[in-house]
Amino acid sequence: MKNTEILNPPVIADIIRIQATKRPDKIGLSFEGRDFTYAEMNARASQAAQALLSLGIKRGDRIGWLARNVASFWDVLFGAAKIGAVLTPINWRLAPPEVAQILADAEPKLFVGEKMFVDALPSGEQQPNYRTMLLEEGGPDCLDALVDKQSAIEPDHKGSVDDVLVQLYTSGTTGLPKGVILPNRCYYEVGLAGQEAGIIIPQSDDEAVLHALPHFHVAGLNFGLMAMCRSMRIIQHRQFDPTAIVKDAQGDVPLNSFFVPAMIMMIIETAKTMGLSLEQFVGISYGAAPMPEPLLDVIMKAMPNATLVQFYGMTETTGGVTVLDHDDHAQGKKQRVSAGKPLPGCEVNICDPISGREVAQGETGEVIARAKFIMDGYWQNPEATAEVIRDGWYWSGDAGYKDENGFVYIVDRIKDMIISGGENIYPAELEAVLATCPGIADVAVIGVPDEKWGERIKVVAVKRVGVELDADGVIAFLKGKVADFKLPKSVAFIDMLPRNPSGKILKTELRKGESGAGDG
Repeated sequence: MKNTEILNPPVIADIIRIQATKRPDKIGLSFEGRDFTYAEMNARASQAAQALLSLGIKRGDRIGWLARNVASFWDVLFGAAKIGAVLTPINWRLAPPEVAQILADAEPKLFVGEKMFVDALPSGEQQPNYRTMLLEEGGPDCLDALVDKQSAIEPDHKGSVDDVLVQLYTSGTTGLPKGVILPNRCYYEVGLAGQEAGIIIPQSDDEAVLHALPHFHVAGLNFGLMAMCRSMRIIQHRQFDPTAIVKDAQGDVPLNSFFVPAMIMMIIETAKTMGLSLEQFVGISYGAAPMPEPLLDVIMKAMPNATLVQFYGMTETTGGVTVLDHDDHAQGKKQRVSAGKPLPGCEVNICDPISGREVAQGETGEVIARAKFIMDGYWQNPEATAEVIRDGWYWSGDAGYKDENGFVYIVDRIKDMIISGGENIYPAELEAVLATCPGIADVAVIGVPDEKWGERIKVVAVKRVGVELDADGVIAFLKGKVADFKLPKSVAFIDMLPRNPSGKILKTELRKGESGAGDG
């Protein structure tokens, strides 16, 4: 649909207001057997706003949120936005002490969560300075019940581009999570970039977004908002379940989704086991983790009707820095393994992480970005903010380079680089080669301390079912494909690599106690 209207109001709360006016009877959300029209969603958001006001929540107050992808997330997100309050979704997969740590940092006035997560939190000697309410449970402390009692009157607050919409916590793969402050302005600016780039344009009136990424992740939040801006119904899954996703893909509805590569692999394997097709997927966006080229070929075969789009970015950049279009994914094109080109209005440079000088084309350095959709900063952490935002540029911590055509290639995390015998070795290079090994299902490369070389290379791999493979076989596979100094000194096999919800491998966990696995 070339003439599809894409909403991009400067204030995010206006998305649901506009949709309720223009398309009141159109279904905007489907969740566990229930459909919600845009008129119902807007009314519910106003009820949520009134409920928050009744609890004393004001502009700028934080609302902690600990729940899976329940429908009421959108009520409270838009309700909070209507009064200028800030929703702070928290990773429900974190251990209770980690959740408590984030709550202590965020200092919310209200904390809302599913009972099983709230009950698991440690109880301190002192009462926290926030009120706790539950979801879907009924009773006096149920937020859903409180919302039900409110009128759907629009609150008096006049929204501003400076109102903070969300405070998202970084994954914390290399340290304590930090609260990323994203105001309406960031979402408006990244929306403009997406419009200019022609990102996610529905091809039919009934095309829907199958949504299974967690709401606490920037891609999960953004993809839901993009769906509403494009008048695409959201088919909301409470959490990622490949079997449920494959079943949903058997109807007549064309589906558009965002997954991390590991999720796509699980969906394809599940569909293969069930003997079912994935041809209803007409759009697949992906990001948050590298896409192995062999998996890309499998996806293009298993989902032949899907337009592929890769996004590279961070929470700190409102999720978008570069985009790789579908045409650039074609077999034989060198750039198919790149992260794409910068979004309109975004500058991306490659600089020396020490001197700060821009490096030559093709040379590896740190990826830095400048755009109007860079975060306002980290919550109550000016030191950490100053470390990553310098002279308007966001320093990503990712190592990468640009080719002669301006495509950006992500090599690895700067901090994951291994220095062995004075040589710089990027694990992602070895991981890309090992991804083509027939006996390996998943793999990570880490550096471990070595008295002689400073660090030595270690491979941690997951074997494919029914395949015989040992350490010598892994090393033999690499010989001739990489320089000898890049060959691993040890190999360990484990059942599953630890990942955070965005699909990134937790290499800090692998380095702790050598994964708990003996070397092969």
